[in-house]
Amino acid sequence: MIWKQGLDEQEQAEIRELAEACEEHDGIRLKLNWDMLQARPADQMNDVLYYKDGKLVAFLGIYIIIPAEAELSGMVHPDYRRQGMFMRMVEEAFEQLSRRGPKEVIYICSRDSASGVAFLQRRGLPYAFSEYVMERKDADNAPLPSGQQREIHLREAGADDVTMLAELNRVGFGLPEQEADDLATAALSTRELTYIIESGGRAVGKLGVLLEGDTAFIYGFCMRPEERGHGLGRAALAGTIERLRRELNIACFELEVAVSNERALGLYESCGFRRTNVIDYYKEALL
Repeated sequence: MIWKQGLDEQEQAEIRELAEACEEHDGIRLKLNWDMLQARPADQMNDVLYYKDGKLVAFLGIYIIIPAEAELSGMVHPDYRRQGMFMRMVEEAFEQLSRRGPKEVIYICSRDSASGVAFLQRRGLPYAFSEYVMERKDADNAPLPSGQQREIHLREAGADDVTMLAELNRVGFGLPEQEADDLATAALSTRELTYIIESGGRAVGKLGVLLEGDTAFIYGFCMRPEERGHGLGRAALAGTIERLRRELNIACFELEVAVSNERALGLYESCGFRRTNVIDYYKEALL
């Protein structure tokens, strides 16, 4: 079992090969946050790799987006399960995190992962919430909505927009001030794209885009409460899809939405997105 500070190309390839074996065997899609795995800071230990007989057979990644929370996601090769590997990796992750400040650990688990669900049940963890994974492919020929009621403009955010992004996080998601600030700072310190949605010369919302090959993952999409229900969010999402198609030749779009957020779910479905997976999240206090 080896803790890594950053992952080289060979290690990333081994993790992908392990993930593909698990997904094929279990008939699931894992959420491993590949953008973060490919840009790990060299001064932090965030990933543990478990080798046996010279082969990577288990992996666990720590993902910290805001300081108060750490997310965990990983897998064990089907031929090496029920040997206590994942539990040992989790225990070591807790030791690492106890020195880094997060107060809570969030486990990421595909609902269809029988082994993942069994581990969480044995640990007696409380269920927290769920998200749909949704996808839109140009090959499906799903139409985009047209005829928005008000004109919108998408402007790529820069360093001077961190205060605006934090405000939009607060009013759009109802986040505490510190958490909203942390997310705004994180968004501008990565290789991701962040767009501010403007209408009538005013910032009315924002969204982020993570690119991997010909796929764009849309996240952090929110509108000011007083601007909802007027078609602006739908126009912004459609405009983002059209812009990424035109400028970057993107043909596949993905996003995640809380199962309980029926308004957002309807908006995404109106733009041609369909549900492909359900991710469940479980929480555990870090003592």
